[in-house]
Amino acid sequence: GEDCLWYVDRNGSWHPGFDCDFFTFCCGTCHQRYCCRDPLRLLTERQQRHCLAFSPKTIAGIASAVVLFIAIVTPIVCCFMCSCCYLYQRRQHLRTPLQGRGGAPFPMDPKAGPMPPQPGFTPMAMYPPAGPAAQYPLYPSGPPVYNPTAPPPYVPAQPSYPGA
Repeated sequence: GEDCLWYVDRNGSWHPGFDCDFFTFCCGTCHQRYCCRDPLRLLTERQQRHCLAFSPKTIAGIASAVVLFIAIVTPIVCCFMCSCCYLYQRRQHLRTPLQGRGGAPFPMDPKAGPMPPQPGFTPMAMYPPAGPAAQYPLYPSGPPVYNPTAPPPYVPAQPSYPGA
């Protein structure tokens, strides 16, 4: 015989599954099940599982879970990407000081004073020394421009006779 699986009736009450006797089948509908001998009223286990999978309460539960997930996750993700949002600005504020100091683990309190030197770390001057800066000659960018009135480049004198 076929077994009747658990089901929920039209009032929303849960009913446990039960076995039918020899030569009887599980009969009825998705919301009411009983054992009978009429093969025309037979409700197979596959049909019973289909009732469970596509019941209105199951669909409503899945739909509400999806809507709730979208309603919570989407604004959070959008807020991390939108420059006008507090979470975006906070993330950028925390990222910028770390990048600017070469990877310090947290922002330094200006009232705390200078940071003590770390073992194996050679301190470097933070600002260039005061005084005149070295001047370098400025060269024009790009290839030289041809000037027909310029003198020819220097060419050393060649002897006028061979063997000299």
